[in-house]
Amino acid sequence: MNNYILNVKQEVYDDIENIRNFIITVGSKELALKYTQNLLSEIEDLTYLADTMQVSQWKTAKLYHPKARRLITKNRKWNIIYHIEDEFVVVDKIIASSRMF
Repeated sequence: MNNYILNVKQEVYDDIENIRNFIITVGSKELALKYTQNLLSEIEDLTYLADTMQVSQWKTAKLYHPKARRLITKNRKWNIIYHIEDEFVVVDKIIASSRMF
């Protein structure tokens, strides 16, 4: 396992913000905060877990990078799409598991 430098695209932060806003509408601000903190924690785990996942064969993941990989979140609701470039792990997108094809 290598240690990578994390590079998160703005689109990912926008995805997290949209998830947070949705949770606020069906839950509470506190729940939304905890949920998004857990998402961010799982993204940070990629600094040492990135190379443990294989290049994805899912078409949805390949839309973001030809060598995209995906980390399925612990609650199995989200796919964190990323790729590795030299010493960087670049997080490209967060996609609902139900939207993967």
